[in-house]
Formats: sequence, structure tokens, C-alpha cells
Amino acid sequence: MAKQTAIILVMFRQKHNLELLYNSLYRQTYKDFKIYFVDNNPDAIDRDHSAELNRNLGMDIEYIIAGQNSGFAGGNNLGAEKAMKDGFKYILFLNNDTELEENCLLELVNAVEASPETAASSPLILYYTADKKDPVIQEYGVKADFDTYSITKYFEGKKLAESERDIPSSMKVDMVSGAAMLVRSEALKKTGLWEEAYFAYGDEIDLAARLKKAGFTSIVTKKAVLWHNHKWVKENKQGFYFEYYLIQRNKYLYFRKHKFYLNMFISYLTDILKFPVRLLWFMRVCDLKLGYYYLKGTYAGLFGHSGRPNLSFMK
Repeated sequence: MAKQTAIILVMFRQKHNLELLYNSLYRQTYKDFKIYFVDNNPDAIDRDHSAELNRNLGMDIEYIIAGQNSGFAGGNNLGAEKAMKDGFKYILFLNNDTELEENCLLELVNAVEASPETAASSPLILYYTADKKDPVIQEYGVKADFDTYSITKYFEGKKLAESERDIPSSMKVDMVSGAAMLVRSEALKKTGLWEEAYFAYGDEIDLAARLKKAGFTSIVTKKAVLWHNHKWVKENKQGFYFEYYLIQRNKYLYFRKHKFYLNMFISYLTDILKFPVRLLWFMRVCDLKLGYYYLKGTYAGLFGHSGRPNLSFMK
């Protein structure tokens, strides 16, 4: 019988993440999946490491060579298009810096299969710690205002031990995380795939808006648990520059795409007025230069600069 679930992994010089991820995928109780490894790296370093790790695991992996850094959105689209062509019912868009609890995949599929109107599901996402002690919640779904491009992550920053009784076993949400998003292929055929103009960041809210407009719902389930090992540390300065440039740029690209011009103007005024306060926060978590990339992203979005960003540290 043909497999039902395709896992899309987009890679760009991140082979250090693969051992943790692959071991967790190998341990999944749900085995009905195939991995589409989309390589945005022009050389084969990530692919070679993947093949070496998988030599003993024996998972079903197909390699797709992008030929360029096509970003998170473009890489996801390359993998999803191939998966849909191959007839997969579900597609899991998964960050490579994650570790899945053993029932995660099974429960994500169960959550979508429970209702025909549910298009997407996502797990309870925790900040990664090696010892798994006293975990902190990154998010459990998102409340979104699609007109103003504003989001609130449910239970963000809360300790799991203190919040677990308050967290529903599942709930409908406006938007689920792109770090781990299982979506029906049929829904994607109706709404379209990721917006490649964004390259990375901010693309989840655009896809979520289209899913909602098409009449679909999204759900999170506490039975599925995922650990996110993203390096939110002050030393990762280029990571901060890249993230905040794109988040800010893509907000304005979103307003332009959906013709929310009044909201774009209000957002711009708010961003400029609040910039001095944000600059203090930027200096605390990273450095003063982060404010420069925040402003650079603002004006790039206002003037419609899209796709792969032209940033000096990107090669």
C-alpha cells in the first residue's frame, strides 16, 4: 500500500541538526511516511551526512536538489509539489532543528482525520533542553488577526508543569506553526502553496489566511509533542539579523499582497514610534546592529523587495 504522509525537510548548511531529528523520526510509532529532503545548499555536505546517518536507520528518503538557496518557502514548495504528484494524502512541513516525541506523527494525523473540515494540525511545541527537565512552551497554536498581521502564541513562555492542566487536549486555532505543520494535500491544492516572495518567516500567516478563507480549520493537539532546538542565543547575531529583517520585510509584503494599505500605514507609524523602545530590547538580546536590520527590512517591504534577501552576510 502506498504511504500516506510526506515529510518535507528543507536544508541549508544545517547538517548538525540531523542526528537528533532522524533518531526521533526513526522512533515514531507511525511508520507510514516518506522524507523529501530538499537541499538548498549548492554542495552535497548536508545530503552526504543524511545518507551516512540513514545507512543504519533505513528510512525512505528522496533527495531533491534545489540548485540554489530557494528559502524555506521555495524549498517547501519543491518538496510539496513532488509529494502531491506522488499521491501523498498528508504533508508535514517540518523544521530540521526539531525532535519529535514518539507518538507525534500519529497524533498529528489523527487530529486531521478526526474532521473533514480540518486542514492542518500542529503539536505542542517546547523549547529544547537536552535533559527534558522543566520544559518551557514555545507555542500551542496561534491567535491571528489576518487584517493587521498580528499574532499571539498561546501559552508562549509558560512552564509546562505549571500550565499543563490549563492546556486543552486539542483546540481550534487561527494558525499553526510552520516548524511542524501537517496539512491535507487536497487543502493545499485549493489554497496554493507557500508564498515564495517571503523566502522565509511570515509565510505561515499568509497560508493560514488562505486556509481560513477556503473554509478550513486548523487544530493543535497536546497528544503530539515536539522539541524545537532553534539557537535563540545572543551569540547567533546573524541569525537574529536574518530573522528580524525578514519578519519585518514580509509584514509589509503581506499588506501589499492583500491590499491592506491603511493597515500598512498604521503599522509603519507604530513601528517608527516604538522603535526607540524596541532598540533597547534589540541591544539586550543581540546588539545595536539588529535595529539596523529591522529598519532595513521595514523599508525593503514598503518598497516591495521580495525573494532572497540581499544581505551582506548571506552567501
